[in-house]
Amino acid sequence: MISRSHGVRAAILLTGLLLAGGGASAQALDNCNESDPAQVRLKVEVRGMRNTNGNVTITIYPDDAEHFLDGKWKVARQILPVTLPLIRACFVLPKAGYYAVAMQHDENNNQHFDTTALGIPAEGWGFSRDPKLYIVPPKLGQVRIPVQVGDNLVKVQMKYW
Repeated sequence: MISRSHGVRAAILLTGLLLAGGGASAQALDNCNESDPAQVRLKVEVRGMRNTNGNVTITIYPDDAEHFLDGKWKVARQILPVTLPLIRACFVLPKAGYYAVAMQHDENNNQHFDTTALGIPAEGWGFSRDPKLYIVPPKLGQVRIPVQVGDNLVKVQMKYW
C-alpha cells in the first residue's frame, strides 16, 4: 500500500518537472539543424499518452545528481501539444555528455502536476530509460543517457497510475 507521505513526496518532486523556472531554455525545434555536424542534438520521442488533452512538458537535466529534477537547474525545456500516437521534440544541447530526460502530461493544462487525494500522480509522467518507479521519482543514475555530437534519439513511454 502507498503511504500518503510517500505519495505526497513523489508529487512534490515531480512537480519540479513543470513549475520551477530559471536555467537555460531549449532552442526552438526549428534550430535542430541536421546539416550542422558540430551540433549536439537530442531527439525525444514520447509514446503512450492516454488522450490528446493538454500538453506534454519535456525537460532535459544535466548530469548532476544533487540538482536532478530541480527545474532551476534544467538545461532545456519544451512544452508541446499532445499528438497521437507520438510527440517528437528536438533539443540542441550545449555540449556532449550525460543528460536525463523527464516529462509530464499536463492533461488539464493547468501548469501543475495534479495528484489524487492520496498524493498519487493523477497525470502521466516519463523518464529516459523508462525506469520502473515505486512511489518516488528515480535517481539520476537510473535515467541518465549519453549524448554525443550529432543526432541522439531517446524513446520514452508515458506512464500513468
